[in-house]
Amino acid sequence: MFDYQMHSRILVWMETAAEELRRSHQRDLKIEEKKNAADLVTEMDKATETFFVQKIREHYPEHQIIGEEGINDDPVTDVSGTVWVIDPIDGTLNFVKQKKNFGIMLAIFEDGLPKAGYIYDVMNHDLYYGIVGVGVFRNHQILEPFKIQAISEALIVGNIGMFATNRGNSLALLTQSLGARAYGAAALEIISVLKGEAAVYYSCGLQPWDFAAGWALCEALGFKATTPDNQTLNLLKRCPVVFGNPLVHAEALQLLKETKEIGEINENS
Repeated sequence: MFDYQMHSRILVWMETAAEELRRSHQRDLKIEEKKNAADLVTEMDKATETFFVQKIREHYPEHQIIGEEGINDDPVTDVSGTVWVIDPIDGTLNFVKQKKNFGIMLAIFEDGLPKAGYIYDVMNHDLYYGIVGVGVFRNHQILEPFKIQAISEALIVGNIGMFATNRGNSLALLTQSLGARAYGAAALEIISVLKGEAAVYYSCGLQPWDFAAGWALCEALGFKATTPDNQTLNLLKRCPVVFGNPLVHAEALQLLKETKEIGEINENS
């Protein structure tokens, strides 16, 4: 039985966090680089994650937390029990440079399986949430996406650099589709698939906080979220991901597999 009191609290927390992010654009922010100039973290990434961690600790002290910024000081090594996964600002570079096209992502897992996912498209005031076994909602209205039948009749979404260099055999999807789009935030790219604006979201590697909410939302909508080898995603490590409705998801996996096998044959010939 899903805890609807917890769900109600999360909805309030998401609104509160989103409003603080919108207000933060009115002042100068402290910005730091992680690995390079395109990999940023701001005071709002840390403050937003701290807000969620404090709320979870207050109401659910026995639960485990995985967060991008590592605010929770208890590393998660076992996904048994209830695990929260938080990305306080997905698309931080967009948050800083564009002041739009970013989201908050949160997911709840039980013994490694998704139970609920939340993605807030902050600047558009669109809150998407899904409860496994119930469905997916956009601003409390049931989401009923157009079910794309084939990759050839639709767009796909993913990282521009991935397609440009054919990482993970991504050109197999690009050449079969009508074209690719990129938003610079997994949150928005996942939403585009859930709404039926794109057939497939493919990434060669996402951290758990980047894919957990999308995984839960896919599960709630009856979509598929796996690795390209059709393996279950792992909450404890970086994974390549393929998201889509069952029909195009199966097609995507087949395209990626066929291209990989052809490449291996050519290399060995």
